Amino acid sequence: MKISMWSSFLYGRKFETIIPSMHHAGFDSMDLSTEHLDELVASDNAARRAIEWRDMGLDHNVPLLQTHLPLNSDLSVSGTDRDRQIDYLKRELELVMLMDIPVAVIHARTENNGNEGRIAEALLELCDFLKGSETTLALENLFHCDTRAKDLLSLIDLAGNHPKLGICLDTGHLNWTGGDPVEFLEDAGNLVTALHIADNTGIGDYHMLPLGRGTVPWRAFMRKLKTIDYKGIFNYEASGENSAEYPEMLDAKLHYSAQLARILLALE
Repeated sequence: MKISMWSSFLYGRKFETIIPSMHHAGFDSMDLSTEHLDELVASDNAARRAIEWRDMGLDHNVPLLQTHLPLNSDLSVSGTDRDRQIDYLKRELELVMLMDIPVAVIHARTENNGNEGRIAEALLELCDFLKGSETTLALENLFHCDTRAKDLLSLIDLAGNHPKLGICLDTGHLNWTGGDPVEFLEDAGNLVTALHIADNTGIGDYHMLPLGRGTVPWRAFMRKLKTIDYKGIFNYEASGENSAEYPEMLDAKLHYSAQLARILLALE
């Protein structure tokens, strides 16, 4: 399984320096964070730059294999808000397809508001937009709604179990809401197509690295992960660890993160 760090761990540095830093630290894939995807959309000649980023990842053996669509996505809205949001999502997904990124993580809504039909309709429109590409969508478990695998499975069922739809398990969100990662993996099975690996103490979304002060049961989680034939990347979402007084300190944290990922993958 390839190990990955989301690109915003080094946010503030020029993107062209981030991929070499990831490679030097020992990562063999990367998640293009929502901040960098937004930056790409807003840039001049975004399509050309997207291809440059893709090729840079391939040249350094750190391919971009996952990304995150806007954090404030809410597919349950209607009217002009819906049209504006769908249009922006398609602009991002057009670039994601250009970069050959296999999985784009998406938030379905911000609260349980009874508009599941609208969500399913929007998901189907986005899936149709992705037709003919290798890119799929992964619905992420959140902390105010859609907290369990069954919630996401229900939305996917309403969308006709479209083959372009999967699930992203965020271990930090799940731990904060009192969920069991083993149960989540059992329920979602091979529909898990993306991971956000993070830890916390159960009282906030702290985006900590595993095997520290957090309370996610990592050994049980890793055992179960290996039984569901997960084909995605082992991707950190660890922004709580990216503060450092000196650049060298942050690079050291990045190296440690890669070493820790390999320890986690070796757990029995």
